Amino acid sequence: MKDMRGRRKASVLMMALTMLMLVLAGCGGTESPGTETTADTDTNVSAAEKVITFKIGAVGPLTGPSAEAGRATKEGAEMAADEINARGGIDAGGKKVKLELLFEDSVSKPEVGVSMAEKLLGRDKVDLLVGEMFHSSVTMAIMELASNYPDIPFMSWQPVSSAITNKVKEDPTKYANFWKGNFDSTGYGRTVFATIKSLVDSGQIKATTKTLAFVVEDTDYGRSIANDAKALFEADGWKQVAMETVPLGHTDFYPQLSKLKGLNPDVMVTVFTALASGVSFSRQFQELDLATPQMAVYYPLRPEFIEQAGTASEGLVWTPLSFAPDVLVSQKPFADAIEAKYKVPATFDHAMGYDCLMIIANAIAEAGAIDGKQVNDALSKTDYKGLLGRYVFDALGHNIKDGPDFLPIPAAQIQNGKNVLIWPPSRATGSYLP
Repeated sequence: MKDMRGRRKASVLMMALTMLMLVLAGCGGTESPGTETTADTDTNVSAAEKVITFKIGAVGPLTGPSAEAGRATKEGAEMAADEINARGGIDAGGKKVKLELLFEDSVSKPEVGVSMAEKLLGRDKVDLLVGEMFHSSVTMAIMELASNYPDIPFMSWQPVSSAITNKVKEDPTKYANFWKGNFDSTGYGRTVFATIKSLVDSGQIKATTKTLAFVVEDTDYGRSIANDAKALFEADGWKQVAMETVPLGHTDFYPQLSKLKGLNPDVMVTVFTALASGVSFSRQFQELDLATPQMAVYYPLRPEFIEQAGTASEGLVWTPLSFAPDVLVSQKPFADAIEAKYKVPATFDHAMGYDCLMIIANAIAEAGAIDGKQVNDALSKTDYKGLLGRYVFDALGHNIKDGPDFLPIPAAQIQNGKNVLIWPPSRATGSYLP
């Protein structure tokens, strides 16, 4: 009996020791954001050989009316991160940094975007927040969180509204850690105005009354571009006869087009980010037999647009044709890689996601660390040559500069089912066809 009691005590002691060892082992099994990890448990492994994980959280429209653009931007960013991680990560101060991407769906709604941003910041403990990937209105809501997290860099990727830049200029301290990864809506306004003016001055478009009309989505993106273009036209003696705004994803344009047919403006400007809106507008424009010269912003860059709009797309002038792998040979390897990986045609959205992720990676490398304040300082010094052009942040507004030396915003015309660059003359691959 005494031997049995002894064996029981020894067994209980062994179980207790085993449990203690498991608990101690478990304490080292979870890594906080930015901590060093290595598969090698050898204590002789140097710090330089260890890998650091840098978490990037991104909010964008993965479902809803702008889902095509959101998903494509996500895929472009994933392509960049995969390339970086496949070669061992980013060399930052002698250590290797691998990127981990976390995406949340804004459903194109500011309030949802803010909720998802707070999740990424509070629960997921990201090291950098992209808020957001696509919509200006969602960005303007999320950027209000920036001052609550001064040690975490914030970025937006595709949003262009000048209102974002103006907020940074008006309160540089509050938004010191916020960076706008795209140019301002003023850039689009300049391209719309300059393209139309060049065609009018050359006699290719007749402007007998110098009147124009706008049909735009009711978002910060649509309104800001229309207002920026309108100011330039009015300074040149033009008169706006209509400013029609419609909800994001709107597809019934018969009331607006019937009104505009009666007004008979010399030029019509349209701004939509939802592919369905652009296709519907073009088809209904053709159905009602309108002959007004039209310039479009954004929606024709979707590769599905020409196919879905068919003959209704013919002759449409639009901007920005910044991504054209069939014309710009340097972009073709990227386009081929996207198609091979995701089985979809590569778009401007893919290129923007890729470029913006690379800007972040370069900032980490330049900082030589993953410390938020050091990365933020490195972002301010960005000078990166990407797929779409040269990215340099404006010191005051924290927006990317546009123009021939930075991010160009060229215009194209759809001719015989293909896009032809027509403006500026220095980049043109063909001429406007009336």
